[in-house]
Amino acid sequence: MSFTKIPIEEYHRLQGILEEYKTRLYEYNKLVSTYGYYLKPLHIVYKKTSNGTVKYVYYGRYWYKIVYAGKRNKTSIVKWIYIGREKPLPKLPDPPHHPLEGIVLRIDSTGVYMKKS
Repeated sequence: MSFTKIPIEEYHRLQGILEEYKTRLYEYNKLVSTYGYYLKPLHIVYKKTSNGTVKYVYYGRYWYKIVYAGKRNKTSIVKWIYIGREKPLPKLPDPPHHPLEGIVLRIDSTGVYMKKS
């Protein structure tokens, strides 16, 4: 399926949905933090291609474990250890459903384009 140009208002509506989803992810992380695991709310990757740099944004996709590593002066030091894409413990509650799963946006100087995978 190819990309379809969408109105800027629709893009802003999608951004609002993502902001609400991030809020639900933060609330979910408070719930599962007692287990020491976190679902990273936002992960950004930049990839250089022959056509320039592409920015990939992932919401609620990767799991991490946070390990306390001591203190430096009055600041606690923690290490974020990547666990993977699957829920690390079966007893953890399921994370919130991603409302825009499967939607890909492409933004360039000519507009905003959407594709459903």
